[in-house]
Amino acid sequence: MACVGIDAGVDYPSDLPAPDDQVAAPHPDGEASIRLNGFVIKDDVCKDIDTHPVTQKLSPDDLARYLESRGVKIEPRKARDNLYWFDFPTGEAKDGEQTPFVRLRLAVLRDQFSASRDLHESLLDHGPGWWGLRRSNLAILAPKTDLSTALAFAIKHKLVCWGMFTYAGTEDVYVVPGPYTQL
Repeated sequence: MACVGIDAGVDYPSDLPAPDDQVAAPHPDGEASIRLNGFVIKDDVCKDIDTHPVTQKLSPDDLARYLESRGVKIEPRKARDNLYWFDFPTGEAKDGEQTPFVRLRLAVLRDQFSASRDLHESLLDHGPGWWGLRRSNLAILAPKTDLSTALAFAIKHKLVCWGMFTYAGTEDVYVVPGPYTQL
């Protein structure tokens, strides 16, 4: 039986643009394909956005300010001392129901190495289809979806310009090369 990953119980927006025009082949001779190791994110996705690596400690407010600069105002909600939730609305509320959202979990770690390890382990623990981003001492875990939808969501909100896009496969975690890169 194949590993399928923990179900997130989340519906991503259905109006996400296809990411095909935002990716390139990883090798000059190849063709881009939305599959693991089949593409890189084009630099022009982040045109006019500062993508230099950041090594100083960051806080949840840094992500909130970045999102607001991109036209998305989300207040982080504290879940515990080092864990925050960023709820991205995905549609309109139906009668008597809460507005649907995709919840990204932001962990504030000691340093960039701890953030890298935390994201890697979290993705492996949750399984295929879960994805995330990392920037300095912050690690974001996002709910399970297919690679194309995860990429489209991260491109739409310019998260690929803020941190390194990472996706969980069946047995490993894959970092997708893009405009923001950090060791």
